[in-house]
Amino acid sequence: MIALLQEFGFSISDLLLGVVNYGYYILLGLILAWILIGWFPSYPSNPVFQAIYDAVKNIVDPIMLPIRSRIPPVRLGGFSLDLSPIIALFALSIASSLLGTIIDQFLRPVVG
Repeated sequence: MIALLQEFGFSISDLLLGVVNYGYYILLGLILAWILIGWFPSYPSNPVFQAIYDAVKNIVDPIMLPIRSRIPPVRLGGFSLDLSPIIALFALSIASSLLGTIIDQFLRPVVG
């Protein structure tokens, strides 16, 4: 399979970099959607929005809940600020850059 991809001009390292980049942007969008959904705590009445709400929540909650359990919201007067999305986005950016560097520096010379 790898030889077939390389025969048609595809580079394995470029494909892996594309997967990492797409994964980064998909998770970034889902975390931003999770933040927006958090502003509207009640369930939507439309079944389509309900499905989107549940899908986003099921994907992002396993990322956010461990961060939320370790870092409590910051109390600022009458409201609190949740720092878990900021930390998750920062960690996601670092992970994406690190994976990109690993693929570029170590995998590209080996597999092309």
